[in-house]
Amino acid sequence: MRDLNVDFMDLYKRTDRFIKDAYSSSEGVSEYIRSMESCFYRGTANIKGWKSDYDNLKHIRWIRNQLAHEVSYDSDICSESDYEWLKDFYNRLFSSTDPLGGLRTFEKTVPSNKPKPPTINIPQQSPRAVYPPPQTIQQRPSVNRSSGCLSAFIMLLILSVFLFLLLFFMLL
Repeated sequence: MRDLNVDFMDLYKRTDRFIKDAYSSSEGVSEYIRSMESCFYRGTANIKGWKSDYDNLKHIRWIRNQLAHEVSYDSDICSESDYEWLKDFYNRLFSSTDPLGGLRTFEKTVPSNKPKPPTINIPQQSPRAVYPPPQTIQQRPSVNRSSGCLSAFIMLLILSVFLFLLLFFMLL
């Protein structure tokens, strides 16, 4: 049993990593299940085995959570058929014959029932660049920043001399 559980976890991690990369998600299998739930009606109506894959995927995730958090690898929680189903699902992900891949393919090939907006032939004019009128830039009056710094320095110097004299006379 231990070997089967270890093999199952390795395959689950590979499947989870593949889904994370394919869906740019941080949650992998859980994200795949949520995606199936978001289009469940369309999936069950148009993809054979959608509900079965959904149920099996939730079961597989449950087994993974049990092995990761609840039971030891020596338990008999994972069966050979669970491992085989996950292996088949992993292979279907690569060939885009998984449920969501099948739904994407189906929706691309079957024309939608939405009416297409009518096309109107409008003669094309050559594009012309439109530039705004030139604006005059007003310059700010220049400020001599060094005189401001010099004034601050002189004020600090006078203040420090005053404080020094004050302390000097208080100590006498």
